[in-house]
Amino acid sequence: MAQRVFTKDTMLDLLVNIIPLGIMAFFIGLFVLWGPFSWDPLYSTLMLGIIGGSFVLLAILTYVSAVAIEGDAIKSEEAGRAAHAEAESEVVDTAETNATDTSDETPDATGDDGTDERKESPEEAV
Repeated sequence: MAQRVFTKDTMLDLLVNIIPLGIMAFFIGLFVLWGPFSWDPLYSTLMLGIIGGSFVLLAILTYVSAVAIEGDAIKSEEAGRAAHAEAESEVVDTAETNATDTSDETPDATGDDGTDERKESPEEAV
């Protein structure tokens, strides 16, 4: 299956540039094909040059924006995966540390002064 160039989210972000591109393309076609005004070489060329130049610049800006948005999305996704993997490794390390530390935490039979506080009961003396 063919891989898409841009994701659905990127296309939704670029819609704000695609709509004006469509409007400009409509007016370029309208002025070239139908010609509601008489053709004057200076003014007609100037008008189409301004609209056509704006169209080309906006198309380039839209493409560059799409590449930047996709690149940012990929970087943030990779950063999220790395953070998730790091958090999982910390949880595993903590669990392993807690499992090995439990033997060290056994209660001590001696008191603070080092004397044995256990009292022998009469049954143990026998």
